[in-house]
Amino acid sequence: MSVYDTATKLASEIKNSKEYLDFVDNMKIIKKNKNYENLLSEYKKTQYNLQIATMNNKKLDKKTLKKMEEIQNKIRHNDQIYNYILSEEKFNIMMDNINKIIANTIKEDYK
Repeated sequence: MSVYDTATKLASEIKNSKEYLDFVDNMKIIKKNKNYENLLSEYKKTQYNLQIATMNNKKLDKKTLKKMEEIQNKIRHNDQIYNYILSEEKFNIMMDNINKIIANTIKEDYK
């Protein structure tokens, strides 16, 4: 089996994994509701801005922190968005682990 055949098989297995299927199902629910999409978008944007500020050692402004807290509270009380975020996280962890397995396999050759 060639490396491309193996990659194609891996892609198929990822696409059929519970993590991916749950993520896609939850994404469909979010995309059907503009309010959910907007809240999720606002959450990700605010989260990104906070991460950038933290990485640049900038002081986190109270207004943004309060906004993030309010968004998080809304999300905690919204099962659809909360489930989406959890499924996205599980899918990302799986993909990260797959990348680590591949990287660790060839890492020795780069020492």
